[in-house]
Amino acid sequence: MVFELASAQRHLGADVEIWTPNAIRAGSTEIFDGLPIRYFYPDPLMGLARSYRLHRELSRLPVDTVLHAHNTFNPLNVQVDQVATQRGMKAFFHPHGALDPALFSGWDFKSLKKRVYIRYFTRPKLNRATGVFALTPREHEQLISLGITSPIYVVPNGIRPLTALPRTAGEALRVRLGVAPEARVVLFVGRITTKKRIEDIIRAVARSGATLFIAGNPEQEPAYAAFLRAEIASTGCAERVRWLGFMNEAAKAEAYAASDLFVHASESEGMALAILEAMSAGLPVVATRGCYMSEAAAAGALIECAAGPEALADAMAPLLADPARAHQLGEAGRAYVTRVHAWAEIARATLRIYAGQGGVR
Repeated sequence: MVFELASAQRHLGADVEIWTPNAIRAGSTEIFDGLPIRYFYPDPLMGLARSYRLHRELSRLPVDTVLHAHNTFNPLNVQVDQVATQRGMKAFFHPHGALDPALFSGWDFKSLKKRVYIRYFTRPKLNRATGVFALTPREHEQLISLGITSPIYVVPNGIRPLTALPRTAGEALRVRLGVAPEARVVLFVGRITTKKRIEDIIRAVARSGATLFIAGNPEQEPAYAAFLRAEIASTGCAERVRWLGFMNEAAKAEAYAASDLFVHASESEGMALAILEAMSAGLPVVATRGCYMSEAAAAGALIECAAGPEALADAMAPLLADPARAHQLGEAGRAYVTRVHAWAEIARATLRIYAGQGGVR
């Protein structure tokens, strides 16, 4: 998202650069699509989380420069806050859904560590900010519940619409994977990690009789991937599940063309780009409420349902049974993404907010 947003702002005439630590490219500047990306040496003890050189250069910027930082739990945000506070510069922060209380409500060490960090670092930093960006109204509510008092601006994720491939491209993938032409295919694309609740999708697909494509790197959490394989075996749908692995953009487009329905069942999701990509490809989408796509659901652009395999199966059933209905939903999703999630419009909104002209929700 960082590159796409900055690139879109640049195309609108804004003087935008991306600054980031990178041990390999440190000291260099690369130009991508007209957008400069400056790389700084990271600090030896903090790795990519902090850079003295980047901090020093931030301190030399004109005071009317606007700073926009991402990745909530990265100490680089502390550096941005320090420079902005010391010099009276505008600073905006973008949590990207990382401050959802569901992600640190437990009593394990990781959750406790996050709560301490939020209390002593994140919340004070955000309350000194010029503004904070939320992806959805739900995230706006979460930020307020955490005690954030700075202006909060709701600006959704953007998407660069995919070039939809013809159905024949999808049929070729089905042939390679040994999937019958008449089979109904459900697709999941994303990280293979516990919060995605892929086991719920597996159970729902097992009930439906459809074929499931799982796209993502199973080595990210090997123990979870092993659990999913056991779940597939126990539900008796092993012959109807295909693991596609990590896919590049071309492979994803082919997978969308080969599928009849896209499903996400995440416990908590800022705003999944995979869902927006599927919609931009014209694929009908079913998403649980934890994916925070209620505005799209209200607009008739996707189907939103409760968590759990039963609710997923019930939401999927009419779309799998009625291709015409599924196609209609897919076209509505495509139109919605084009209207609401175009990067140019999102870039305009953020630039207006930087200038103090944006509304607060």
